[in-house]
Amino acid sequence: MYRHPALFIIISFLPALTVFGQNDPDEYGDTDTAFILIPEIVISAQRSKTDNLNRPEYISAMSSMDPRMGSATSTPDALSVVPGVWMQQTNLGGGSPFVRGLTGYHTLILIDGIRLNNSTFRSGPNQYLNTIDPLLIDRVEVMKGQGSVPYGSDALGGTVQLFSKSPDFSVARNKITGRLYGKLLSQGIEKSSRFEIESNLQKTAILAGATLRDLGDILAGEGLGTLSPTGYSEKAADAKIKHRINHKQLLTGSIQWQKQDDVPLYHKIENGDYSRYHFDPQQRLLSYLRLESFYESPIFSRIIYTVSYQNSLEKRIKQKTGSTITNEEEDKVSTFHGSVEVFSRPASNWNISSGLEYYEDLVSSQAMSRNDSTGESLTHRGLYPDGSRSRNLAVYTLHSLNLKRFFFTFGGRFNHIQLLVPDEDPGEIKISPPALVGNAGINYKLTSGIRLVTSISTGFRAPNINDVSSFGIADFRYEIPNYDLKPEKSLNLDAGLKLHSGRYSGNIMLFRNQLNDLITNVKSTYNGSDSIDGVQVYQRINLNKAVIQGFEADGRVGILTGLTLFGNISYTYGKDLNADAPLRRIPPLNSRLGMKYSGSRNFHAMMEWAHAGDQTRLSQGDIDDNRIQEGGTPEWNVFNFSLGYTGIFFQADAGIHNMFNEAYRHHGSGIDGRGRCFWISLKIYNTWSFN
Repeated sequence: MYRHPALFIIISFLPALTVFGQNDPDEYGDTDTAFILIPEIVISAQRSKTDNLNRPEYISAMSSMDPRMGSATSTPDALSVVPGVWMQQTNLGGGSPFVRGLTGYHTLILIDGIRLNNSTFRSGPNQYLNTIDPLLIDRVEVMKGQGSVPYGSDALGGTVQLFSKSPDFSVARNKITGRLYGKLLSQGIEKSSRFEIESNLQKTAILAGATLRDLGDILAGEGLGTLSPTGYSEKAADAKIKHRINHKQLLTGSIQWQKQDDVPLYHKIENGDYSRYHFDPQQRLLSYLRLESFYESPIFSRIIYTVSYQNSLEKRIKQKTGSTITNEEEDKVSTFHGSVEVFSRPASNWNISSGLEYYEDLVSSQAMSRNDSTGESLTHRGLYPDGSRSRNLAVYTLHSLNLKRFFFTFGGRFNHIQLLVPDEDPGEIKISPPALVGNAGINYKLTSGIRLVTSISTGFRAPNINDVSSFGIADFRYEIPNYDLKPEKSLNLDAGLKLHSGRYSGNIMLFRNQLNDLITNVKSTYNGSDSIDGVQVYQRINLNKAVIQGFEADGRVGILTGLTLFGNISYTYGKDLNADAPLRRIPPLNSRLGMKYSGSRNFHAMMEWAHAGDQTRLSQGDIDDNRIQEGGTPEWNVFNFSLGYTGIFFQADAGIHNMFNEAYRHHGSGIDGRGRCFWISLKIYNTWSFN
């Protein structure tokens, strides 16, 4: 069974296939059962709420109420259970989602509709997703292969959107609720605590919280021992306020802050190259103000105004083994954003979302070398030219049209990005790469619970400040600038099937993504030398053409009242067309299969099997990568179990991760997975009502 994970498709979809050729008795299939699966509502595709079943895009969503997200130790860990997401972790303080074989700045990450991606995002795996507090997340949506039309640059692989918790308005009596949460993992792997207070009034609702977390060194699976140093500490705080100005206007303000201290880059230290390689700190701050206005006009049914400020800080402290020189690099990115979204409904079957948005990044980058034996220090150019700017202006429109059995979607975006890079050599550089992209999709209603879907979309990723001006060590190479780059482009095709009935739901999707003008690192020279400090010199150029194709499927089946069988599978094949060779970092065939029970007496339990096949199809970059063992990454199987009980004033959960202590590693990661460990969490809450 372990070597045939695709068998779960038969298990998950066999009941659903019986509906072909049948007429469903109502909108959600056979209702002669006590078990009903509720249709899913998603936001990411249209930038407003729509029924996922009616969309042609493949969107996976997951709530924080899912026990698998509740047991996660970080936001990357939580996203790793979302169908179609493969999570690479260079270090415990990182975590980069692969969506359809792409990661880094090829996958767009949003928080509450605001871009997390900035102009210094790297091409490969990065740690930025981990700067979002997992205990702040309410819901996750992942849109596969698309996102450039609604959200702009970077969504070549797809779009990952996280929604933070929000307070509710009171319906009858005013309320104040306090919540205290604690979680422990065995062997000191995790100690987490969070305090929240929520106020629910008729016109004003407030939610505020603070989190403290201490993550210890990873105790890996059988025979691998403790990975040291991997642990770090973090703290976070957040607040959100919603205020009804009147019955037609809603104002929302939010602030999120998280700081992680002394985060080690394990594989750089473990292989002996460095005695110290730490991020200290890595930090993120986001604040935004959003005004929603509602009108009775079909042209302006709703208008949303948003302004935001985001600041990221990353400080790297590096010391090579045996050296007395400590290098410190610090990068700060301040992002200013403003947008206007207009929602229209010119006809009962026609919905439009259009908008104008602007982002501006200001980059501060510094570096210093210190001789620890003499105390002498020297400042020099940072990873990026200090004072670099990126400006991003866009206009877009998205349309949904419902014509009986056909549901059509189409849209377009024009994006203009300007980079201003004041480098000493060759002087200030201005790059202004425009982009025009579009999408279209068809959802055909075969029966009320079966839809045939297909879509086509173009995407782009504009070269950013990291691409054109990075000067320093990244992974195993020394990067030098190139100011003559143009946007990367994609053409994504999807075709598949969506199913939804009272007892089962699922998706089966085939995809093909054609990528052109990909920016890639090639060996180069600097001042006549092919290396700097013994590290090979590389430079980015628009060179590669590639194709990524495969299939994805997920499904849920209600077996008995409260008992659900769920599963998903993903297969990705990537090819570098220039080199006629495998594309780098392509995930292996991977799948999950599980069973969940939610009892009427507030008891729930879940068993899950996670599988990854071996990945021996390697690019030259994979072979050169010291995070990937010689010959490729072996197959692995991990079994998890959890249970919980919800009382009047508390919720208690516990579980076992990696029950059989399997030694395993996600392909491309710099750390191994956790071995057998036990976890327990407790949430205590109380509500006080008043007039």
